[in-house]
Amino acid sequence: MTGTQGVRPTKRCLDDLGISPPALDEPLHRLEADPIPAAQSFPEVYDAGGLSRIVSIKDRVWFKLKTGRWRGAVTRLTDRDLAEQPCSCEPRADSQAHLTLLAANRWWLGAVGRREDGSGDDFYANLVTICTSTWSPATPDRIDSRRLLPQTWDHRRLQAEQTFAQVRIFENVMVEAAARSLRCGKVATAQFSRFSMGVVIRADGPEQFVAFIAEGVYDPKVLAVMMASLPGVDPGDWAPEPGGIADLQPGLGQVVWSAPLSTEAAAHILAMTPSADEDV
Repeated sequence: MTGTQGVRPTKRCLDDLGISPPALDEPLHRLEADPIPAAQSFPEVYDAGGLSRIVSIKDRVWFKLKTGRWRGAVTRLTDRDLAEQPCSCEPRADSQAHLTLLAANRWWLGAVGRREDGSGDDFYANLVTICTSTWSPATPDRIDSRRLLPQTWDHRRLQAEQTFAQVRIFENVMVEAAARSLRCGKVATAQFSRFSMGVVIRADGPEQFVAFIAEGVYDPKVLAVMMASLPGVDPGDWAPEPGGIADLQPGLGQVVWSAPLSTEAAAHILAMTPSADEDV
């Protein structure tokens, strides 16, 4: 997943809005609750130089969000912010992936509130109070707005959304590749940005099996997710085929696995992906 993923509300914002976190298939920046939709234009307006800064928050750049009676504070994480963000990833090798994910999600809605009748600046005055801090060399203006930035919950939610999206992609690709192989009897391949995979389904006497090959997949967790994505195949049924099987012969950096596939599972896969000449 690359590119900006929208302006994400923090857990603090969800709490202020009285919103429970939705299921992982609904990214937070796509929530329809005000004022989240209004924040989504900020990256584009920022590029055009049209945002208004909250000048009373001096320790970092926060922009004003005004829509109807709603007020908010939006920021864009800098490279320094990314380096200072806590990472809950384990093992340490995942830290770079975590930073890459944050870099693609720089925009955050850090605080929201409603304008009270007769007052146009109450939200921002309260925000200054919230961010007031003791003096230190790091906070010479006695303002510390780091508490408005994404916290550990926000990082974990972002990672969980990405993981869910990747699982759905693997599921779709595995099913489509298996269906193609069932129809043509050949290896069906799929190319991702950094790795590739292939699926072939054959009959071995009265039994039917599916074989899977992956190239460039070095993370065992990713490999496990991919092989768990084919319906009707128990993840524990996969067995390595170091010498290859069917038309799949492992080369350098490749791994081949096979598992039994019931006729019921094959029929279900075909039903999930009708071909172009079948009634939909």
